[in-house]
Amino acid sequence: MSARLLQLRLTSFKTFRDALLPLGDMTLLIGRNSSGKSNALDGLEVLSRLAEGGDIVDSLDSRRVDEGPLRGGIAGCPPHGADIFQLGCQVLNPERVGNAYFLIEFDVEIRVRPEPQIISESLRAFSGKLRNTRDPSGRALHTLLHAERSSGSSGSIEATWYNGRRGRDPKAAFRSSRLLTAQLPLRLELTTETERHVATAAQDVLHTLRGVFHLDPVPHLMRQYVPSRDIRLRRTAENISAVVEHLKQVDPTAYERLLRHAQALVDHDISGIELIRSELDDLMLALREDGATTPAREMSDGLLRFIAIATALLRQGMDLDLSRRDPADGGATPLLVIEELENGLHPSQASQLLRLVKSATEERTAQIVFTTHSPALLSALSQEDHRSVVVTTRDRATGLSHLTKLPDLPGYPSLMAQGDLGAIITSGLLEQGPPENDHTEFDRLMGLG
Repeated sequence: MSARLLQLRLTSFKTFRDALLPLGDMTLLIGRNSSGKSNALDGLEVLSRLAEGGDIVDSLDSRRVDEGPLRGGIAGCPPHGADIFQLGCQVLNPERVGNAYFLIEFDVEIRVRPEPQIISESLRAFSGKLRNTRDPSGRALHTLLHAERSSGSSGSIEATWYNGRRGRDPKAAFRSSRLLTAQLPLRLELTTETERHVATAAQDVLHTLRGVFHLDPVPHLMRQYVPSRDIRLRRTAENISAVVEHLKQVDPTAYERLLRHAQALVDHDISGIELIRSELDDLMLALREDGATTPAREMSDGLLRFIAIATALLRQGMDLDLSRRDPADGGATPLLVIEELENGLHPSQASQLLRLVKSATEERTAQIVFTTHSPALLSALSQEDHRSVVVTTRDRATGLSHLTKLPDLPGYPSLMAQGDLGAIITSGLLEQGPPENDHTEFDRLMGLG
């Protein structure tokens, strides 16, 4: 298993304060509109963009990048009434256990006014080797990089990093307009084993965050001809035609599975997926159905969106357009983010989508995070799947959003005794909540009463 995200820390970000989003192979965020689901996913997006190592403003506000500016821009990142936001994450790389830093914690604090700048940042990690220090808490958990909170007004910030030499941690000024963790490897001499491990830990964090990919298919863009060489799936899926042809060439089995899923999605007969090729070697997706060819420009929005999502899931995070690099180069697990997974599909297809998601994570080569409002999809979840569900709620009094794993909700057993998750969501029982620790009905159903 390669490096992967275990946790997103929303310390002070938009509607969140001191919130944690656990990230497994599959993570499903549910909650009412405006409860904070998109805000949590924006936190992932911010860290992913900053991990590229570019300027903060260019990363989050620029319209020149393919992703466009962040939703709400950098000014929308701090909680209301604040000028500072803080995010963090936890990264695990099991391959490092025993000889390097295998569990890494990263945190960054950014002031957005008057000029966006980093005012504090830290990188800490667990190692199999104990550090020789008087502080017991620092023996296994090493501080690899630390920048004290500053006023952030000079364009630079001072930070120290760990080099393994007792009492001789170097200190220097870093640019405060971009992540210090991205600058750190260039400061290390790499002459000692410790410094090489520190550099590796920094790269593990950066590579893993760069592997976050938000897939948001836009059907009208998918109806155009695209160059056949454009084979890395873009976040809008506008180049899906070239991606599907590439899938047919490199993974015929996955291509046949895509066809079977498309056939199961519609009522009429689909005999094949075809590619219409222009004289300029551009491609357009098409379906062979009822003895005729239906090009992408005539397909429904829901079908096109499904094909894009299914293709990404069948490839288990491979062939994604991840800006300037491929996470596989750094041994990181890509994390695919999909909002409103079921959008445009009939409820009867919910279980089909869920099977695709679960299949994509079986080999642990990709992580999937998605949101849904579909009762049918929620009803298709097994009891074991409930461990992957995170409920987002928002406090009416404070306006703050909260994240709670579904099984940790008060009265969860009693809730589940009243029906499947989809029915509970539809009836509003999840928001009301049963009496805390009331296990009576659950015990009765289990034959314990």
